[in-house]
Amino acid sequence: MRAVRAVPDGRSDTVTATTTLPEFPAGEVSTSEAVSLVTDRLVATVATVRQVHDEVDADDPASADLLHAIIDDLEKYIWMISAEHHQA
Repeated sequence: MRAVRAVPDGRSDTVTATTTLPEFPAGEVSTSEAVSLVTDRLVATVATVRQVHDEVDADDPASADLLHAIIDDLEKYIWMISAEHHQA
């Protein structure tokens, strides 16, 4: 991230204030609802990473490779979690 002169700020207050993800419901949720809520948030996260990938790649290919690996991993998680909804 130094190559693009970015300084990530992972403090919880900053993350909370700047997230584009909807707030997770308070209290208990059903397993089915939790699967949908988590899957939707992972899909949105992948979309955000894809959105910044090309810009990062232009300035810092090594960081872009890391972002690509993150996308791959998140898409695996999406498949595994959403498989809970699969009906045999």
